[in-house]
Amino acid sequence: MCGFYDDEQKIKKGDKATYQDQNITIILAKHIKENKTMDITYTVDSDDNKEEKMINIPYKTSGYGINLRIEE
Repeated sequence: MCGFYDDEQKIKKGDKATYQDQNITIILAKHIKENKTMDITYTVDSDDNKEEKMINIPYKTSGYGINLRIEE
């Protein structure tokens, strides 16, 4: 089970993405079996203190405004 970016690629630890118009780095994508969701822990790249934030999304879903960012 996993969560997906809006383009349906799997969300993985270490990915660079955008969420709520901010560049983020995925720190952890943890499966919560009890309620069939995923906790996505991330940091905002522009924050100096790199405070970790989290969102919770259902398994096998996309459309939460998280987009994989392609680094060139």
